[in-house]
Amino acid sequence: RIQILFEDMSGTNSRRSEPQGGGDDPTETQNSSSLPNSWEQLDSSSEEYLDDVKEFVKEVKQDLGEDLHWSDVEFNGDLSMGVLGILSQKLSTLNEEDTRLKITFTTSVLMQVFKVYAVSAGHACLPWYFLLTCPPLVAFRIYSYLKIQYHFFCLDYCYFGNLAVLLIMMFAPGDPQLFILQFCIGNGLLYTGAFSFRNSLVFHSVDKMTSTYIHSAPVLLTFGVRWFPKEASRYWYKSFPTEFSEWNVKWSVIAPLVFVLCHALFYTVLVYGILKPPAHVITSYRYLKGKAAVRKLIPRPRFYHFIIGQVVVVMVMTAVTIVTYTYYLAHLAQVLLLLAVVTWNAAGYYVDVFRMSLVRQPKVKAKEN
Repeated sequence: RIQILFEDMSGTNSRRSEPQGGGDDPTETQNSSSLPNSWEQLDSSSEEYLDDVKEFVKEVKQDLGEDLHWSDVEFNGDLSMGVLGILSQKLSTLNEEDTRLKITFTTSVLMQVFKVYAVSAGHACLPWYFLLTCPPLVAFRIYSYLKIQYHFFCLDYCYFGNLAVLLIMMFAPGDPQLFILQFCIGNGLLYTGAFSFRNSLVFHSVDKMTSTYIHSAPVLLTFGVRWFPKEASRYWYKSFPTEFSEWNVKWSVIAPLVFVLCHALFYTVLVYGILKPPAHVITSYRYLKGKAAVRKLIPRPRFYHFIIGQVVVVMVMTAVTIVTYTYYLAHLAQVLLLLAVVTWNAAGYYVDVFRMSLVRQPKVKAKEN
C-alpha cells in the first residue's frame, strides 16, 4: 500500500483511477485521493505494518540524502499522515531537482551550439568565452568538490594547465614562443584527461559538463588562435601572433616536460608530504589505480607509477602536438576525436538509463495486471 500510494502521488501510476478486470475488491476502483482514507482504517498497531513503514522511511532517507528520523513520523492516532508528510517532502525535493536539471540541460545545449559557432565561424568569441567561463566554472568545481571531499582533484595537472593557458592568453597573447607552450599544454597531457576520466556530454549534469569543459576548452581556444589568428584577435585587447614560429625542442619538448615535472613535484609534496589525505578521500591516483585497465597493466600500482605514467604520456603527446601544431587537418582531427569520444561516452550513459527504463517497464506492467 505504501508503494501504491507513492506511485499515485508521484503521478507515475494512474491505474487506480480505472477499474481493473478480474476482481471484486472495491479498492480496485479507488482513486489516489481515497487511498489515505483506507490507510486510516488499518490497524496501526500491526507489527507487520509498522515494519513496512519503517523500511519505507529508511528508503526515503537514502533517496533524499537528508537527516530524516523515525521520530519525524507522527503516531498520534494517524500513522498515515506522518508517512504522507515524508512523501510530500520527497516529492517537493524531486520537483526542485527536476527544475534544476532542466535548467542545466538547456544551458548546456545552448553553450554547445555557441561553441560550434565560435570554433567554425565566430573565432573572435573564443578568447572572451574562455576568459568569462573558465574562472567561475573552476571556482564552482572547487566549491562543489569541497562539499563531497573530492577537492584533491582540483590540484591535478588539468586545473594548472587551464590556468597556464589562461595566463598566457591574458598577459602574453602575442608571444609566438609562449604560444607553442600554450598549444602543447592544451593539446597534450591535459587533452588526454578527457579519455582517462571518461568525460561525457551529459547535458543535465553540471559536474560532467564541467569536466568536459576543463579538458576541451583549451583545445578549442588554441585551435581558433593557431589557424584563425586575425579573426580570433578581432575583439581581444592585443593581437595574437600572425606569423607563428616553427616547432622547436625548447618550447615544444623541454618546456611542456618541465611544466609537468614542476607540477608533479608540487603535487607530491603538498598532497602526500603535507596534507596526507585520509584513506577515504579520493585523489586522482586513488581513482585511476582502481580502474580495471590500470590493474591489468600494473597489478599493484604505486604512486611513482602514476608520476612515470604522466611523463610517458607527455612524451607521446609531444610527438602528437608537433604534428597537430604543424598541420591544420591533423589538429582538426584531434578536435573531432575529442568531440566523438565525449559524445560516445554520453551516449553510453543515456542508453544505460533508457535500458533500465525498458527493463523496469515489464515489471511495472506485470504489477498493474
